[in-house]
Amino acid sequence: MYDEFPHEVTLKVLKNVPNGSGGTKKDWVPERDLDCFVDTPSTNRLVEASKLGITIHRDLYCDYEEVIPTTARIEYEGIDYVMSGDAEDQGGMHEVLRIPLKKVT
Repeated sequence: MYDEFPHEVTLKVLKNVPNGSGGTKKDWVPERDLDCFVDTPSTNRLVEASKLGITIHRDLYCDYEEVIPTTARIEYEGIDYVMSGDAEDQGGMHEVLRIPLKKVT
């Protein structure tokens, strides 16, 4: 059987967490896992994005109904990414979203 979303990423949100001294600090906390497909963008897509001043390291494809906060970090294979552009309706069928990702440095 074909698995449209064979990868899993972890969505992280910035929250106050205990700092060990009775206070709190801001840190990225896992919120939930998401089934998706993570791909390396084509050369053509990289060139077009660079013309618009957008950096893309990966494309994330997920169910169209998914709600991913634009401020979230997305962890995939131990690397954190952020959204580097708007989510797009892949193919115009309201089934799959394509989200450009940029590695957090």
